[in-house]
Amino acid sequence: MPQESLVTIATFTAPHEAHLAKAQLESSGIEAFVFDDNLVGIHPWYSLAVGGVKLRVFASDRQDALAVLGCRDPLAETEERCPRCESFDVDCERNVGWRLRVWRGILLLVFLGIPWFFRRRRWVCNVCGHQWNGPLKKGPGA
Repeated sequence: MPQESLVTIATFTAPHEAHLAKAQLESSGIEAFVFDDNLVGIHPWYSLAVGGVKLRVFASDRQDALAVLGCRDPLAETEERCPRCESFDVDCERNVGWRLRVWRGILLLVFLGIPWFFRRRRWVCNVCGHQWNGPLKKGPGA
């Protein structure tokens, strides 16, 4: 029997806030789980270090849980996608080809007196391996 994965729908700095949201979800019939509440309850200054107290639900209940809490869906509007496979698992490689860009910048500065800094970003999809320059494709809600 395959187990359904849990997704984080909200993070809180205080454990009591997460438990209140969990109670609100469970009163609506959505099973919810609170993670890292004991650590943050004992050492409150660890909240930022562990990413806060996390409220998680099953992936199939994500939309309903966000609606109950009155939150907007971050994946529908702001997450970027790979232009080839539509995956959300993309990273920005800022240091690709940095040596060539530094040498070009030095030559332009020395010979033409133009300070030019190359800050080109290359994006990489971790699923299909596709690399591209330029803006990302926004999600379906954008």
